[in-house]
Amino acid sequence: MGYTPKSFLAAFLTTDNLPIAVQRRYWSTPTGWPSTLRLLGTIRNFSCQKRTGKARWENFILEEASKVVNSQKPPRGAYPQGAYHNSKKISASLFTNESKQTRDQALATEHMPFLFDLLFSKLKRPTIDTVSPINGEQEDSDEGSDHVPEIDLQGDEMDPNNDFNINTPVDHNERAYTVAKTICSMVAFVTNRRNNGDQLANSLTFLSSGVTDRVNIFLNYIGLTSSRKTAHHALNHLSRQAENRISSKLAKSPAKNLAPFLCVDNLDFEQRIHTKSMGHASQMFHGTWGYIHHPSPELIALVPVSDLTIESYYHAMSKASTFDVHSKMLLPTPKEEVHWEMVLKSQITEALLGHLASPTESFVSIHTKPPIIDQLSNERPDITMLKLMIASDNSAQGAGEVFESISHQSTLPMTKFSSRLQIVDGDLGTCTNVTSLRTQRVPSDHKEDSLSNIATLLGGAHTMWNVAQAIYSKHFGDSSDSRDSGAWRFLDSLGIPSHKMLEKKDFTLMIKNIKKIHKATLVYCLMVVMGNKSASLTEELTPMSSSRIQDVVEETYSRFFSAQAKLDATLQPSPKLSNLILRLADFATVVEGDAAMKAGDIGRVMNVWKRWAVLAQGIKKLTQYSIQLPRMILLLNEVLPPGLGHILKHSLFVAPSGRQKHFVAKDQFLESQNYWLKHFFNNTGRGTNINRLKNTYSLNVPLS
Repeated sequence: MGYTPKSFLAAFLTTDNLPIAVQRRYWSTPTGWPSTLRLLGTIRNFSCQKRTGKARWENFILEEASKVVNSQKPPRGAYPQGAYHNSKKISASLFTNESKQTRDQALATEHMPFLFDLLFSKLKRPTIDTVSPINGEQEDSDEGSDHVPEIDLQGDEMDPNNDFNINTPVDHNERAYTVAKTICSMVAFVTNRRNNGDQLANSLTFLSSGVTDRVNIFLNYIGLTSSRKTAHHALNHLSRQAENRISSKLAKSPAKNLAPFLCVDNLDFEQRIHTKSMGHASQMFHGTWGYIHHPSPELIALVPVSDLTIESYYHAMSKASTFDVHSKMLLPTPKEEVHWEMVLKSQITEALLGHLASPTESFVSIHTKPPIIDQLSNERPDITMLKLMIASDNSAQGAGEVFESISHQSTLPMTKFSSRLQIVDGDLGTCTNVTSLRTQRVPSDHKEDSLSNIATLLGGAHTMWNVAQAIYSKHFGDSSDSRDSGAWRFLDSLGIPSHKMLEKKDFTLMIKNIKKIHKATLVYCLMVVMGNKSASLTEELTPMSSSRIQDVVEETYSRFFSAQAKLDATLQPSPKLSNLILRLADFATVVEGDAAMKAGDIGRVMNVWKRWAVLAQGIKKLTQYSIQLPRMILLLNEVLPPGLGHILKHSLFVAPSGRQKHFVAKDQFLESQNYWLKHFFNNTGRGTNINRLKNTYSLNVPLS
């Protein structure tokens, strides 16, 4: 027939002859594909026997791979039918984890699977080579092949609150997946600038992170981000959407005549002008910023609706002037005293097991955490940021301007705005100024001016910071006096600089130092009880039975925390032991308050606040808290309707990430947003424009 082997095979695969077509019908089907692969593999092995043949084969594979890669691309058109996101039509949903996961999944499995699989196979950790028992050649095993990892929606691996350890192993396949899908996104964007979903999201993220225009130009050139101009167009459109969202959120009532809760704080910043001229100089602005918090509908459903009306609030507050206050309302109950004893013993046990001993068995229960009293839900909160207001709440007049500005953002008439019960969380200054302004406007025939519908609550974070600072100052001592035995000595012994420690308003560092001092003191007390106070601490813990551990904890509590121990210490000629016991008692409240807030146990927090309310009566630096903190406790526990008090207590703390043991006070969450606005957008070298901060950035901070 005159066919060569190659021409015969080509004719066999292309001829229309029916008998021959029947013979080749299974070549590309699942049934015949394994044998087809073996034939192709044989051709490959023969062609690659020499270097020149191998090069030609690789060029052929490259051409075929290029055809596949060029044929696979995201669909054209506007989102959601296509991959194009118009900067003038985007919404905040583009920046959610769910939206990002959907885009990544579609890109990796539908739009560009060939390129993604090629990159992922190159980047993933290689499998262990096995030696064939037949010919001794090494072959790659297909068994147990790596799978594409799931996306970490919770962000646990990159939690900024976790301490980063460079020695922590990294999930190599997770990294390979991220790199592969990012490269696919960059390739899709460079080939067609309308495939811009990830790039548009990245451009706003890089803008909020302080990336300069010059760096952004390069990132845009390599396909990682959109242009800075596009980012600003998107921000302007998102700002208009945010204003509409604020209006609708403020108008929506969680219950009849109950407005959504507000959290506000003052924010001072400078509009700095580098090149000054007449009428063009640096200027300070005193503003207020905050957010709207809608309590969970499930939480609202737990209490009677009648307890949440403004009429029930007015009725309860009308009795406040004749309400009899008794000391027992602010003192711990017998049940709370038992719980506090368990708190102290858990702190002692934690110090013992962390630095001195390890249990050899578990015959006796050992508790390092106190029992839960009233656990909050870790549901992600419904929070909407307000627009930055150029009105300071540092005075009574400024507080009135703040509420007027909030009513303007709601687009509600002032009559409607004043006819609902409005709960406001703030710092001590905000609560004091609102109370002062309300007093100035009484009596008033117009409810729009009386502010009688506004109830203020102290922010949990500011309360802890200020009370902890007062306690810290009280026990710090004089570091210039070598005979002084204050808390500064423990810092010095731990190698922590204590010079001018109290002058810094670094509350996070202050709380950490209090916890370190408290734990070091507990370790010393335990060593005294165990009879080895002169011994040095080692990394190896002493084995100890659980019953012995319990006995040591009980004896330590009896010698340093009991009422009898405090009485005996006052009879000593030297005040050192008495001061030590007092510091242990005071620092224990700070440590427990911090732990209870992070755990989201409002019952434990209220127990600590009761102790602080009594403690504040004897500390000069807490004069205002000695008034406002007991007032808030009585308001929540005694004066307000039980249902409303329950809602307010369960709304003082939120879990922004939706995870257990990651609760923060509402004012602390606002402080973190303030940091983004004040430092990233104001102090990153790009200069400040007050209108841009107010109209654009303040509305879009949650997107960052």
